[in-house]
Amino acid sequence: MSPSAAYHIGLTPRDLEGNGGLGRYVFLPGDPSRAARIAAHFDSAERRDNPRGHTSHFGTLSLPEGVVDVLAIGSGMGPASVEIVLHELIEAGARRIVRVGSSASLNPSVGPGSIVVATAAVRDESTSDRWTPREFPAVSHPAAVAAMSSGARAIGLGERTFAGVVHSKDSLFGRELSRGPRREANDRYMAELTASGVLATEMEASILFVMAAVASATKPVSLAGDARMVPVQAAAILAVYGEPGSAETGLADAGAIAVAVAGVRSWARSDRSSREK
Repeated sequence: MSPSAAYHIGLTPRDLEGNGGLGRYVFLPGDPSRAARIAAHFDSAERRDNPRGHTSHFGTLSLPEGVVDVLAIGSGMGPASVEIVLHELIEAGARRIVRVGSSASLNPSVGPGSIVVATAAVRDESTSDRWTPREFPAVSHPAAVAAMSSGARAIGLGERTFAGVVHSKDSLFGRELSRGPRREANDRYMAELTASGVLATEMEASILFVMAAVASATKPVSLAGDARMVPVQAAAILAVYGEPGSAETGLADAGAIAVAVAGVRSWARSDRSSREK
């Protein structure tokens, strides 16, 4: 590890270089084994192990216009772990980041095996409170949502891919799974989310969206676009799991990865088109 490498992920600004100065598109799953499955979609891949489990997979994806430089790296579970990894990625130069994670459905129409493109996230965790007031919204960048939605349609998964608000929590067993003495209060809260139209529950999207917005706070970009100003754009693709080991869970996991990869291809085309204007 070089002296200038980030302390936890071991990457330098040089590692994030690519795509004509925009930097690598970063796939950020929680599970390191999912990072390896994402890297299996790359045209070429180089693995770099990390003592903390944040193994990096460097590679490329093909487009008719040329290659797209990409990286897959595991973030670990929960918003506190994502905060560390994401901050170091952004400091090293990451500007396009897509979380590829798992979730449980909160909507009967979004069953196991489905895929969710998060448009925004309920901030039911405390890590993002250390960055902005709770009233600040956790919202995905419109270009990121459009790219992931386009990717789902491009590979024929549009019918089982849903876009909408998700729930991000910092307690799995207490908040979602009704363990402990506050289970009745937690059950009421989760029921309120369902009644409000929230599609799925997970743990990392809200901190991702808030930190991306904060990192771009000094780089406002007009709707006409400006290649000199590069805001951080973040997306979240979620596999809707069923029972552990079920066919639906495997189907959702593979589908979320495929949508994310196709979405990054769409994202890269859009970014290249914007720079050429």
